[in-house]
Amino acid sequence: MRKILIAVVSLFLAACSSMAPLTSTQDSDWGTYGLERGEKGWNFESKEQIVELLDGKEFKVSNYDAYVAGYNKGLQEYCGQDAFELGAKGGIYTGVCDSIDENFKFEYLRGYHSEADKM
Repeated sequence: MRKILIAVVSLFLAACSSMAPLTSTQDSDWGTYGLERGEKGWNFESKEQIVELLDGKEFKVSNYDAYVAGYNKGLQEYCGQDAFELGAKGGIYTGVCDSIDENFKFEYLRGYHSEADKM
């Protein structure tokens, strides 16, 4: 139970402390931003969420397209890892791979609980 509580608190803190979107208008910067979020398994940010965080700063449609492409590429990498190992290490998983690999969550939980049983 303690480990689950730590995971939930960590997830909450990660969500609150995640870096705000770039203020750059360069598509390559937005692609990199999306790639990094995807590789970390962070949740996808909608266009509306990003625009709100930018608080009136310029944001082009091509920036969002680059973000989406980068995120999808990073997410493929994240979801390609060994889910059991991620769980066994106590890593955080928010369900981002559910539509890519229907077994990812099951393997993650199997690994997570195997590690919890050792304590």
